Amino acid sequence: MKPSNKQLLALAIAMANCAPAAVMAQSDTEKTAMLEEVVVTASRRAESIQDIPYNITAVTGEFINDIGADDLSKMSQFIPGMQMIDAGARSTGLVTLRGMNVGGLEASENQGGKDIISRYVNDTPLLIDFKLVDIERVEVLRGPQGTLYGRGAMAGTLRYILNKPSTEATEGSVRTEVYKNSESDGFSSEVSGVFNLPLSDTLALRVSGTRVDDAGFVDYNNVLVEPGVSNDERRIKDANTEETTSARVALRWEPTDTFFAQANYYLQDSKAGGRQAVNPGFTGDDFTSALRYNEVRENKDSLFNVELGYNSDAIEIFSTTSVAEYEGIGNRDQTDLLCVDIWSGYCDFPQFSAYTVDDNQSESLVHETRFLSTDENSPEWLDWIAGVYYEETDTLLDAREYAPGFGDFVVNEWDWSPTGLGDLEYWRYADSTFTEQAVYGEATFHANDQLQFTLGARYFQQEEAFAYDCTMLPFYTGTDADCRDGDGEIDDTVFKLNAAYNFTDEVMFYATVAEGFRRGGTNAGPQLLDSEQTFSSDSAVNYELGWHTTLGGNIILNGAVFMIDWSDLQVPTKSQEAAINITKNASQGQITGFELSTQAALTDNLMLNGWVTYYDHALDGDAPEIGGFDGDSFPGVPNLQYNLAMDYNVAVPTGELTLRGNLYYKDQVDTRLNSQGGNFDNETLEDYHLFNLSADYRLNEWRASLFADNVTNELYYNGVRSAKRYGERGQFYYVGQPRTVGVNLAYEF
Repeated sequence: MKPSNKQLLALAIAMANCAPAAVMAQSDTEKTAMLEEVVVTASRRAESIQDIPYNITAVTGEFINDIGADDLSKMSQFIPGMQMIDAGARSTGLVTLRGMNVGGLEASENQGGKDIISRYVNDTPLLIDFKLVDIERVEVLRGPQGTLYGRGAMAGTLRYILNKPSTEATEGSVRTEVYKNSESDGFSSEVSGVFNLPLSDTLALRVSGTRVDDAGFVDYNNVLVEPGVSNDERRIKDANTEETTSARVALRWEPTDTFFAQANYYLQDSKAGGRQAVNPGFTGDDFTSALRYNEVRENKDSLFNVELGYNSDAIEIFSTTSVAEYEGIGNRDQTDLLCVDIWSGYCDFPQFSAYTVDDNQSESLVHETRFLSTDENSPEWLDWIAGVYYEETDTLLDAREYAPGFGDFVVNEWDWSPTGLGDLEYWRYADSTFTEQAVYGEATFHANDQLQFTLGARYFQQEEAFAYDCTMLPFYTGTDADCRDGDGEIDDTVFKLNAAYNFTDEVMFYATVAEGFRRGGTNAGPQLLDSEQTFSSDSAVNYELGWHTTLGGNIILNGAVFMIDWSDLQVPTKSQEAAINITKNASQGQITGFELSTQAALTDNLMLNGWVTYYDHALDGDAPEIGGFDGDSFPGVPNLQYNLAMDYNVAVPTGELTLRGNLYYKDQVDTRLNSQGGNFDNETLEDYHLFNLSADYRLNEWRASLFADNVTNELYYNGVRSAKRYGERGQFYYVGQPRTVGVNLAYEF
């Protein structure tokens, strides 16, 4: 149910005033607790979050441990305006900010276009669902960040900042967790550890790692026993298992107060037993899939990085160089896509089924060097930053689609010629290289102690070259692949203008105009029309007014109102002839909204925090290229979203006991554009609440926690694959975690 304007206004007033009202009510004898200052480097300088004139959220590593978040799916509840499709361990979850999503909520193999936000591990762009172990903090910047963070930062930037090796002390921690949800037959577990070792006064080593074994909770009841031979089926209980191992080693050398060098190596290997997706309409059960194949997948990520820093009175220099590698291998059920959307004649074969084996690989080299002003090299009224950026990413794609038994059937029954390639029905393989070179800078002019202006710009050159991009349809066009090569390039400049005014040391208002950019690309596949071969870049301009306020040292109230004009939107659709997944450009869209967040330390025992966002989003004009209509709302983006959380410290004879809880709400969402037109695969996913509770006890170096997530066992969906393209059996919904109860035990030394 959509909230009324009165409901929305009441919630916003409550969010803005709950903390001040509570403070006024406390007695004179109670202590006034203080909030700790959070220092971030989102502006490429170390600054208090309240001093940065942007809408930014920072979640500390301690807070991540407190709420029991080991990945983004739970942490996103505490990030204003963040939406995430929790597709389970099999896929990288789609993350959006400020309502900037038009890619639909289908399977992650077809989210459409390129990344809408940039994700960083320290200062290296890396698209991965990072396990939150040994994290110093997570920073989230909302709105276009194109000047400092480049491509993919059109909706915002997500940064994982890892803890550094320290020469101060030998220290570490060990943590283990056991949990079970209401739909799983087995128990799940997670074990993690951190160890910091000073090797000398100037050299330190830090090692961390984690192991996750999740028992799963989605049953695959209709998996074929002998594909292509019979339609006999078997059941796989709790198929969407996860086995993830991650490790990190960091070595830091600080021979002087002005220079440091740090080498980092990170590895994550994740194996998923199936999708976190269900089809209750076909199976009659809320947590059961109707797919014919168990869609296993393994994703491997590795990152080697070297950071160098020099900080003197004369100049501050930082340099980072990274090599990142990725490989993902898995299979997916294509039966219903082929029969329903491509050609119904496939299912004339009584035992027809099909699956695709994907093997995707990439290797990236990324380098960035930036220079920062100091008090000695710049006047008091000027701060500046300048940098250069280089990236080269090589990508290999190999997707082979098999139809067991179909080859023999068409030869024997339809008198087709044998292909010599067995059951291979479709094959696409490609080799591409993306290169970006950029220079950027920002300058902040301090008119006086209260007023400052910032101007930023980034000039970039991007090129994408295909050594080959081939498709083969052995049953229909023979074994000669249709191959093409070529390249495309673009150069452009994005700008940012910001003004900030400090009315007092605790109250700041700011205004920002910022541009964002996302590169275009090429579509691949058989029988593409000339107009379907490529899609253009899209861009956004963000207009924002915001404020940061700190009241009495124990209350923070931040907020922003904004409008985003989005041009040439990249939208997933299908080709006219072969009905394959491609990307095309729509005309334009607009998003307006407000964001409020508050944090209040009411007493030494009670902490409240919360946020609320409201977004109005739609296509601005018809988009005949993709069948969109003026007013179509963006998929997956709620109008209203909020989170309310509380921490309460209970007095106990020994140790510390903290009770925590949060209530998260997400409004209903559409799953596709075209809600007003003839493309009836759009659905509306219902709104939902999630209620989480925990009790955390600490005694010296020990810590024990009991927790219950989704206490009310709410059944909710956050993504969908439509029946129009995949049929009644092939459609599914990405389902959220049912009620989960567990215990966590940790020891620090």
